[in-house]
Amino acid sequence: MCQLGAEQRDYVYLGGGEFPKNARVPLPYGQHLSLADALFGEGGYSIRTADASQIYVLRASPKPKEIGVFTAWHLDARNPAALSIAARMELRPNDIVFIQEQRITTWGRALDQFLPSMVNAGLGAANG
Repeated sequence: MCQLGAEQRDYVYLGGGEFPKNARVPLPYGQHLSLADALFGEGGYSIRTADASQIYVLRASPKPKEIGVFTAWHLDARNPAALSIAARMELRPNDIVFIQEQRITTWGRALDQFLPSMVNAGLGAANG
């Protein structure tokens, strides 16, 4: 038991990648949370910018001596039939779900960061 009578919860993490925001998703009491639940719950992921062929579940080793050792499962969901696997994969406490961005998204974000600094540098040089 935790303070104030609250029970300690286990969580799955939606980390980085193309989720609208990083999130900590509580595992339901007495039930399980599937990868599909994580992918489509909590606002889902951005189908516009995410690379559906690069979905990962990262699970750290439960052995204290194996810090930094983890297992990574890869799901290629370009074929919607592959999502049946996501519906059957049960997530465990402290799993991290990550979806890689599309390459064009990476390029576009780099330009978004680079171009304003170039414009400001040009304006600064012009203003002398």
